Amino acid sequence: MKKFIVKCVLAVCITLCCLFYLDMMYEQKVSTGMSEINAFHFIPENIQIANVGSSHGQCAFNWDTLAQERGYETFNFALTSQSFLYDYSLINMHKDDFSPGSILFIPVSYFSFNEEATSPEDQEAISVRYYRILSPQYNPDYSLYKDLVTVRFPILSAGDEIFELFKPPIIFPSLSENKKNVVYAAEAQAGESTASDAESMTDDGRTAADAESTTDDGQTAADAESTTDDGRTAADAESAADTGNTADAAQEGTPEEIYGAETVQEFQEKGLARYRRHFENREEYFEADKRQKLVDLITLCKENDIVPVLITTPFTIYYNQYVSADFLYDFYTVINDIALEYGVSYYDYSHDERFQTNLKYFGDADHLNEEGAVYFTGLLTEEVAELSAYLETH
Repeated sequence: MKKFIVKCVLAVCITLCCLFYLDMMYEQKVSTGMSEINAFHFIPENIQIANVGSSHGQCAFNWDTLAQERGYETFNFALTSQSFLYDYSLINMHKDDFSPGSILFIPVSYFSFNEEATSPEDQEAISVRYYRILSPQYNPDYSLYKDLVTVRFPILSAGDEIFELFKPPIIFPSLSENKKNVVYAAEAQAGESTASDAESMTDDGRTAADAESTTDDGQTAADAESTTDDGRTAADAESAADTGNTADAAQEGTPEEIYGAETVQEFQEKGLARYRRHFENREEYFEADKRQKLVDLITLCKENDIVPVLITTPFTIYYNQYVSADFLYDFYTVINDIALEYGVSYYDYSHDERFQTNLKYFGDADHLNEEGAVYFTGLLTEEVAELSAYLETH
């Protein structure tokens, strides 16, 4: 009997060792999304300035200057298609890593009160990655089975990818390369779009050209309502005190003259693809549970002496032109109601004229590139009252 037990234990140990070895080999040869979340294994203590958010937050904030030149502890908690639910979960898990009075930027995008990823494949991919960066008690979707077969021993759910074991190991992209741009399946079809797509109808029955005439200068009826709690409007933020940044952003000539017709057409096609991803096939744009998760995150911050700041990052005109004035009115109404009720500031850069046609700052129609992130983050240090006050006193 003892020999049988010893053999069983030995067999289990050998099986586990083989499984661990195969997993190591498998993860070296198959991209499992690890490159995007590597930074989460190096979250600093005493965080002073940070942000959450989806890819808009991931691409828009570059804290390197504040961290490397001025010594602040900073972190970017944003990930592609990240919802308020996971924003909350990440901050809840790391709330003790924030220093008193720290600043947390909470991006609010057009799809934030809905869901950016709608296909089961996208949703599953999003869910799985949090098993690697959230402890089970903080993971709202935790399943022991999913943890074992997709994270601890991913080879158990490899399927046909098991044959990747016989290929050379891949080289994962660096974090900086990974942040440069975000590509979705919807954009793969953008090349099929024609110039006539630019005239396709928006969800309120207007043509894209009509929408552009409404939002091209960033001054919709809703913009008038997008005030911050310090009394400034989005337009005021755009015309803030003279800075070298504003002069740097100035352009002479049309986008076609500056960047070329081919580049502009590419942005138009990507803008249409992004609009379709965020707006088409949606029954409801403003879901109550998404609003509540934002409120929960704001409340969590205030309870832990973290200053929450709501913000919408810059977009190009080639994305904004498809978004109807009716939607924008409802969008700003929801945000401003929350900001007023819970005493937080909201800064809107979605139609900022320093960015809308300044394509050198964008990787695609609604994501800043590295240069744009540096410029945008520099503006925030001067134009966001909460951040500038913090930098003056710390």
